[in-house]
Amino acid sequence: MCGIFAVVNDKTGNAAQTVLAGLKKLEYRGYDSWGIAIKPTSPETAKLQIEKHIGKIGEAQTSLPAGTIAIGHTRWATHGGVTDANAHPHLDCTGKLAVIHNGIVENYLEFKEDLIKKGHKFSSETDTEVVAHLVEEKIKNQKLTKAVFETFNELVGSNAIGVIDYETETIVACRNGSPLVVGVDEKNKQYFLGSDVPAFLKYTNKVHFLDDGESVVITTNEIKLFDLKTGAEKKLSLQTLDWKLEDAEKGGFSHFLLKEIMEQKETIAKTASVNEKEIGEIASLIKQGFKIVLTGCGTASYCALAGKYFFAKAGIESQTYGSYEFLPFSKFIDKKTLVIAISQSGETADTLIAVRQAKKNGAKIVSIVNARGSTLERLSDIILAVGAGPEIAVVSTKAFTSQLATLYLLSKAAENKYDEGKKQIKELKETLTLWIDKLSTRLIGLAKTLVDQEHIYLIGKHLNYPATLEFALKLKESSYLHAEPFAAGELKHGVITLIQKGTPCFVLASNDEVKGEILSSAAELKARGGRIIGVAPFKSSEFDEVVETPDLADLTIFGNIIAGQLLGYYLGIGRGADPDKPRNLAKSVTVK
Repeated sequence: MCGIFAVVNDKTGNAAQTVLAGLKKLEYRGYDSWGIAIKPTSPETAKLQIEKHIGKIGEAQTSLPAGTIAIGHTRWATHGGVTDANAHPHLDCTGKLAVIHNGIVENYLEFKEDLIKKGHKFSSETDTEVVAHLVEEKIKNQKLTKAVFETFNELVGSNAIGVIDYETETIVACRNGSPLVVGVDEKNKQYFLGSDVPAFLKYTNKVHFLDDGESVVITTNEIKLFDLKTGAEKKLSLQTLDWKLEDAEKGGFSHFLLKEIMEQKETIAKTASVNEKEIGEIASLIKQGFKIVLTGCGTASYCALAGKYFFAKAGIESQTYGSYEFLPFSKFIDKKTLVIAISQSGETADTLIAVRQAKKNGAKIVSIVNARGSTLERLSDIILAVGAGPEIAVVSTKAFTSQLATLYLLSKAAENKYDEGKKQIKELKETLTLWIDKLSTRLIGLAKTLVDQEHIYLIGKHLNYPATLEFALKLKESSYLHAEPFAAGELKHGVITLIQKGTPCFVLASNDEVKGEILSSAAELKARGGRIIGVAPFKSSEFDEVVETPDLADLTIFGNIIAGQLLGYYLGIGRGADPDKPRNLAKSVTVK
């Protein structure tokens, strides 16, 4: 996944600076390298000027000259190593066309070989560069717009591109599978292009999310929307988002991750005030006998697993599959299946593949998403938008808990207890507010004792099993520490061999029907010399120490997970990691 940003008619006259600032807002989408292409106001030569660098963009500066039209890119490498040459934008042979790209051109090699035979010179190892040369070749015989459309339609894979033309001062952008959104500042007649809204939220909240098969052509005079297959112009309809600029700012916090963890005091409770109509509709389908299948990837898959436990508590059977392993089981999906797909971005490639197959089989699709205007939304019959606001840190926190709360509300609605569920979720706000500030002090001290560890093990049972999976993932993502989660029942089947004297062992527990069993498992770990750290709403002799969480019956899972989020943050700081941008990770995986 990469970040695309562009501006036309930059009112400051310093488009490169505007693009650089926009790219910094998109660094969570890729941070191997970055680059900008601009048409200078006073060009020294009749070519685009480009600046490209490897490394993070956070403190970067640009020396590009003044101009009012520019494109930029922040990269998460797929094809070609992390080098200045492989950074985007990529030029054609004339230097008058430049391309930025998010995705993978699966058939680029066949194009590259043909273009080399025609005399084109390549300067990178990327799949993206072929796009610039393909447009250059086609533009010899046709106008820019048609040349870009034809080129894009020939690409295989999930892609989004932006092409800037020096001669006409035009940007043409196309989408198929990778997100693109345009922003229009009507007052100043500025036009923006981005992979996500936070890049230009400072200037406008009037947007159009491109659908697959759509293109926008942006000139200094206007912005037009087109159908890529037919070339026909479409009506450009703008929507006004209720996002505020501060939603995409750190707000005095040292990192977005910490800000977003703390925002959960508000965002979880918010889920009880939205989607009531949609939840009622879904609950009705469940009561009519629709079978439930939950799917997602990574954090979203653990959310799905927790949802399976919620439904079981309500007396409702469901199945859960990681989207990346969905296809072998898709044969069991039919017209009486409700597929609930969970994704923060709504652009996760494996989840979209699963959903498309389910739709092909006739299933009804429900999406639980946070980011707006996504592909998953467009594929869905019913949308549960959790409304947690922009999640900038790569590690998902507030989106996860909002999705978890939404699943809890859905399970309660399916057993005719929706009002009870809403009351419980709303009361979480007060409980978390009183607890979370005290938690920080406790976890800073704990993190100091764990910072030099290389292995941590975690166990949980029933609802605390998916909580354990998510807790461990936060530790791994935020601090690069090896944290391995297990269902408590697995201990006796081989896992316990890993425990030595002093090995940190987290035990996630609740005051539930399996409290005695999980404490018995904790005792087994302790007998082998493990350092037992309880994460629970109670103290116990089996625990060497405890991180106390709120006692909330089934909702105890929220406190137990938030403890893992915050511990991961503090461990990341202590171990020298960047909590907002973990190495090798991007915010959503838009390629297979």
